[in-house]
Amino acid sequence: MTVKFDHYWTVNPRKRDAYEKFIINKFIPGINRLNMHTVAAWSVMVGAYSDFILETVSNDLDLLEEALRSEKYRKLLGELQHHIINYKTKVLVSTAKKDAYSIDIREDTVKFNQMWNVTTESIKDYDAYTRYVMEEFYPMLEELGILVAGEWEVLIGDGPRVLCEGRVNDVPSLIVNLQGARFRNGKKLLKNYIARYESRILAFHIRKVKGYKSVSYQIVRS
Repeated sequence: MTVKFDHYWTVNPRKRDAYEKFIINKFIPGINRLNMHTVAAWSVMVGAYSDFILETVSNDLDLLEEALRSEKYRKLLGELQHHIINYKTKVLVSTAKKDAYSIDIREDTVKFNQMWNVTTESIKDYDAYTRYVMEEFYPMLEELGILVAGEWEVLIGDGPRVLCEGRVNDVPSLIVNLQGARFRNGKKLLKNYIARYESRILAFHIRKVKGYKSVSYQIVRS
């Protein structure tokens, strides 16, 4: 089972150059060796939260727990704290409602993530919520060009408990579609079952680059 471990932070503006060298040359290689594979880092373009999100995945919770308990991880985290502020983490597990998640992401991708808490009061109500998101809301998103890469539950960490991870390759169309009646009506119906709805648009901050025989990471400058 894929487990996502996300790091959230804001860069200390006085440490930006040192941060970029550290994150590329030491932090990402270090956590990758601990079986926390770095997918990418994202810049929050629209929506309130930390400035950056480092997305990592592990094959299961036991491997992740082993990594987080290691002395090597604690040292990496300690060094990271010298370069950033407002550090947070979340552990997320797949709800298995959607299974399109991939660690390979196109260079022109942005994310449209939506978060919420399910507020149904009975099994019958929860079943109605599940039918709505699976049969209507998620298909509607994909018809609007938003690939639902996965639905995640926050196992450890703050914020709404459900995260719908959307990926988009046509940003101008995304903005038009989010302003359109179809998306607005779909979100209005979703709110019959949920509370604390939030959304964010994310663009690459650090991107994985595949070479002929190796993988590297690079800062994406705006």
